[in-house]
Amino acid sequence: MFESGLSALNCIYFFLFFLGVGYAVYIAITGGLGGGGDVPAGDVDIPQIDVPGGADIGGGDLLPASIDAPDVSVSPLSPITIATFVTVFGGLGVITLQFLKIDPRWSLLIAAGGALLGSGLMFLLYSRVLIGSQASSQVQRRELIGLEAEVSVPIGEMSPGQVSYITKAGRMISIARSIDGQPIPRGQFVKIVRVMGPQVLVRPAAPQDEKPEEEGGR
Repeated sequence: MFESGLSALNCIYFFLFFLGVGYAVYIAITGGLGGGGDVPAGDVDIPQIDVPGGADIGGGDLLPASIDAPDVSVSPLSPITIATFVTVFGGLGVITLQFLKIDPRWSLLIAAGGALLGSGLMFLLYSRVLIGSQASSQVQRRELIGLEAEVSVPIGEMSPGQVSYITKAGRMISIARSIDGQPIPRGQFVKIVRVMGPQVLVRPAAPQDEKPEEEGGR
């Protein structure tokens, strides 16, 4: 099926093909597909910042809080695009030179063109997937209003604390102040009523109205 005596170009094609396949398997196992790599699980605590007068120091709509998934991006020279280029180049080279018996010069052109096209398509596809998933997980400030949170660091009269809550992006942690200046102990549930820069203003969550028990009858 294969020629008994492989040329130097054939050997290069085979080497690059198996190198690309092996590299793709490696980065898939180790999780290094993206330009920024995999996102480690866990939270990053935000240091407590005392903002005099409760001034709004934020800008825009996105909340600068601690979340489980930071921004991600893909570089044109990311591992997945490099692996695609090397694999396609070697594979097309083997096919055109070993099976189709195409002139080596044309084989190089076809392999290089196909590799550029394949890696470009992979870059666009992977970028779209990452950007789409990132955009769907971004949390707007207005979406936090009314959310229930739990106090993880006690909130004092004059000092901020910390609350944790669940959003579509996962578990988030924010600096928190009491809306009325009253201290709130650790473990109490609160409602987010306002977002000011990197911190949120909260009030104790009102207990649910208990349903009156129905009388058995007169």
